[in-house]
Amino acid sequence: MVLTRKKEIAAISTPLVFPGSDNSVWQSLSAFCYEGMHYLTVAGPDGRRVSTSRDLRRWQELRPLSEEDLSGLDSAKGEQISPVCSIVWDEELDLYVKYELEAPGGRICLAVSRDRKHWQNFERDRATAPERGVVYDGDYYRALPFGEYIYQENLPSGVPVFDIRDYGAVADGATLCTESFMAAAEAARDAGGGIVLVTGGHYCVGSVRVYDNTTLWISMDSALCASKNLSNYDDALLTCMDARNVSIRGGGKIIGNGEYFAYLPLKRPLLEPLEKTKLPPRLFDPMGYPVDTIRYAYRSRIRYAEDKYAEGLRPIERPMYTVWICGCEEVTVENIVIEGALDWTLVLDCSRKVQIRDLVINGNRHVANTDGIDIMGCSHVGIGHCFISCADDGICIKSPRRREHDGIDIKGCQTKMRGTRDIRISDCTVVSVMNAFKIGTETYFDIEDVTLERCRFMMPDIFPGTVSGISIESADGSHVRNIEIRDVEMDRVCCPLFICLNKRNKYGSGDDREHRTHGVIEHVTIERINAQEVEVPGIITGFRDMGEDSISEGRVKDIHIRELCAVYRDNQEELHPEQTVYENVRDYPENNAFGDVPAYGLYIRHGDNVTVEDCHIVPRSMNQRECIVWEDCFREI
Repeated sequence: MVLTRKKEIAAISTPLVFPGSDNSVWQSLSAFCYEGMHYLTVAGPDGRRVSTSRDLRRWQELRPLSEEDLSGLDSAKGEQISPVCSIVWDEELDLYVKYELEAPGGRICLAVSRDRKHWQNFERDRATAPERGVVYDGDYYRALPFGEYIYQENLPSGVPVFDIRDYGAVADGATLCTESFMAAAEAARDAGGGIVLVTGGHYCVGSVRVYDNTTLWISMDSALCASKNLSNYDDALLTCMDARNVSIRGGGKIIGNGEYFAYLPLKRPLLEPLEKTKLPPRLFDPMGYPVDTIRYAYRSRIRYAEDKYAEGLRPIERPMYTVWICGCEEVTVENIVIEGALDWTLVLDCSRKVQIRDLVINGNRHVANTDGIDIMGCSHVGIGHCFISCADDGICIKSPRRREHDGIDIKGCQTKMRGTRDIRISDCTVVSVMNAFKIGTETYFDIEDVTLERCRFMMPDIFPGTVSGISIESADGSHVRNIEIRDVEMDRVCCPLFICLNKRNKYGSGDDREHRTHGVIEHVTIERINAQEVEVPGIITGFRDMGEDSISEGRVKDIHIRELCAVYRDNQEELHPEQTVYENVRDYPENNAFGDVPAYGLYIRHGDNVTVEDCHIVPRSMNQRECIVWEDCFREI
């Protein structure tokens, strides 16, 4: 019986035709295919031996060549690449089959290919650290409403389709299919574009790419699954670089398996609320000690790739991005799920005319640095109707000087970093441990013309709540201006609003910035914000730097807050205010890095023309602080 191509490929369960052994004395091999039957011959001191197989899975025991074998071999076809490598064309598979003797007396392996460049060898994925792949209750948000965002859609007609199964891919989620995927992607590129189709199951891959005029179509029943082995990666799982007219869609999943690339946390997810709210005195320690602060409560549950818990562990150089769109134009990401990010989830990097809609990000909320959507150096970007659940910042706009974080440098990208402008975000829901929406922290080039509206930020099921709902920062010299945010609902977001200008200057002062010492935050309007279960006050602040020889300052300007309604969670609070609120001139800017401030609603400092209108904030019943405190502010009447 002749099996179908799909059945034969799916049935291949090992790259080994024969394993090596101490008793093996094979010196060379030859392979042939005749009428669907594969012949494999090996030569040793006792002559030539042969094995045959029709399905490439079940092979007869090696035996001496018979007269019948020799007559079959006379008509068979094969190409001898070297004494230890032979390639045959299988018409039933519509693929080349390669047999290779790895070393004299070693194992004999099988691989298939359509283009003789990318060889699918059926190796099984092996996790670099299988013990890390533990998932705890509370890591993932279980009530995620996939049906409101993801839908069944049909392949468009009249477009060439490049099915990765036609290039040898196996839909078992365990066989490494990187080469099959790349063969299909390059075939689409060479044909001028088309659809790279991922359907019929789960496919394990390392780093892969798509090119110009390509749609990566992952069907609703299917997924690209990240290899759990670090050796199978470059910089990202899926890269689209310097390409035009690219889309990712289909209703399926991209699964990052991010748990395997970070150490286990110090503590498991917190499923019960804290009895009291307490902030660290200031950001003197990244973990947020003492241990009864809300900062320590969430940071002690994060899975880091570094030795944050002082256990003597080496850093893990994990893949930096899950999906990386770099230097591209006319890109659409729609009707797709990205799950369990490796690191940053979806990165829009120096790209133009990008549309993101009906996207679900379902991340492990305790794997460090797993931002939802990062936008840096981009323009003309629209993000609408997305659901994002992640550990780090939900939607984050940055402008770094270099592509790096945690000491990892991106390779092979020649596109220069630049400013970010014209970003439109609407109708999104964000579940984030850190900041639901953030501008920062890396802010070297300018960021301007950003609108966010009709969004919901929440943390329904783990504690404490989201660190902040809206965070706008300039720390490294960026001019952040023309920001409009309106109609945002928040539920269990600790701090609804944080605006901070400082001069961390991570990248130093360069000639391209005219030696700026600090940036600017100006022309910001935030209106119609409704926040429930708030835990700490909002902060709007510039800085004053009291140097040994001089005083310098940076002031936030033209900040307008209207119709802010916030209601505190009525639990206990423990306050330890200092006589002067910490300036935080050069440290990492975060709302819980200042210690306790003298206001329960808004603390506003070092600002020009900052206005607050029609705000209603309900404090805890034990509150003794004022609602709004102004320090060193000039307000126009």
